Formats: sequence, C-alpha cells, structure tokens
Amino acid sequence: MKKTNLVATQNKYLNKGSKYHDTVIDKSFVNCVIANDASRKIDFLILVIETLQINASDSLLLKAKDIGLSHDFSSRVQFWKMRCTNPLRNTYTFTSLSFEQIDSLVELISAMSEKLYPLIRQLLSSKESKTLNDERWLLFTSRLKSLIRERMNNQRNYIASILSEDNNEFFRELLVILSLSCGKGGANRLKASLYQKS
Repeated sequence: MKKTNLVATQNKYLNKGSKYHDTVIDKSFVNCVIANDASRKIDFLILVIETLQINASDSLLLKAKDIGLSHDFSSRVQFWKMRCTNPLRNTYTFTSLSFEQIDSLVELISAMSEKLYPLIRQLLSSKESKTLNDERWLLFTSRLKSLIRERMNNQRNYIASILSEDNNEFFRELLVILSLSCGKGGANRLKASLYQKS
C-alpha cells in the first residue's frame, strides 16, 4: 500500500463515554485534502476486519448503531456503495468519499479495531512460537486473499502483486494501521493518514 504523509492536527477531543472512540470537536483538517488512496485504504482495512470477524457485515452495522452512526450506515446497500468508491473493486462507482463519510468510516473502523485488538495483537506478536505464528498467518492471509480475489479486479497489476506476495508486508501494514486506530486518539490517527497537505 502506498503510504501517505501523516498530518499534524491540534483538534481537541470530546469523550462521550464510549470506550471505542473519541469525537473530534473540530473535524476539519486545515489546509488538507483527502488523499488519493483514502477510499482504497479504508476498503482494505474493512476487508481485514471481515477476515478477523465472523459475520462481519452484521457486526459492522451493529457496531455503527452502538456508537451512534446508524444514520450513516442505515443499510447494507448504503455501506456497499461507500466501499465501491475503491477503484480497485470489481464494481466501482466512479464517485469519491465525502468528508462526512470518511469521518463515519474512520469512527467505525476504530471501534471495530478496539473490539478485534486481541486478535490483531496475536498476529503481530513476536513473542509466540514461530510455528504457531506461521499457522495463524497462513489462516489469516488465505482468508484475506480469498476476499480480495472475490471483491477486487484481479486484472489490475496492484491486486495481482498483492496476491502474489509471499512476505505479507502489505497485510502486516494493514494490521499495524488497525492496531494504531485503537484506543484514545486512535480514530484521529487513522483519519490523519487519510489526508494530505493541499
């Protein structure tokens, strides 16, 4: 995945009592624009969540309702349309995510990352036996690659290179991003990676 520059922000946070996320009072990123790879990055992060979570579609919509985003994710179709802004998908809508949609998706991804953090930590851990770690990675990468083949345009060189990689650096980077999206300030860290200076 092409890395984007993280931008600094001095926004203050308002904790609404949720253990999953902080709400940003000033949601604007001054002198910043949405990065070109934002929709692609968001979609791949959600694919990782789907890999880690059984019945992820239902879990994502339930989590959206739980954190007060039911209006933004009122149906599977609406959620699917947001994800189809990723130009690497088989079905691509030729539209872009709005600032409001990115805010909602960031909060949802951050909340799900918090829930799935134990699994993410296991995959990134270097303290367990290599055999156990290799088994977990094989299961994880097999499932994720299956979802990529199913959802993405396999004729694109970018997708072909991801599916042919054996070192799993791309998948590891996605997991690191999810791990950094957890906890206090996690949503803002993720959001910062989706913007670049104009």
